[in-house]
Amino acid sequence: MLRFIKHHLASESGVEFYGIFSLVIFVLFFLIVLIRIWKMKKSTVEELSSIPLSSDDLTPQNEKL
Repeated sequence: MLRFIKHHLASESGVEFYGIFSLVIFVLFFLIVLIRIWKMKKSTVEELSSIPLSSDDLTPQNEKL
C-alpha cells in the first residue's frame, strides 16, 4: 500500500509543499504553546497545578462515596 501511495505522490507536482506546510504548522503550534506557558503568571500555574490534589469540589463520582 505504501508503494501505491508513494508512486502516486511522486507523479504529482507540488507535493513537497505539504510536508513543509505540515512541519511549519507543527512548529508554530508548539512555539505558541511554549510562549503562552512562559508568559503565564506564577499564581495561575500554582492554581492549575493544585487542581488534581484538591478535594473541595464533589464530582458525581465522589458523591457516591
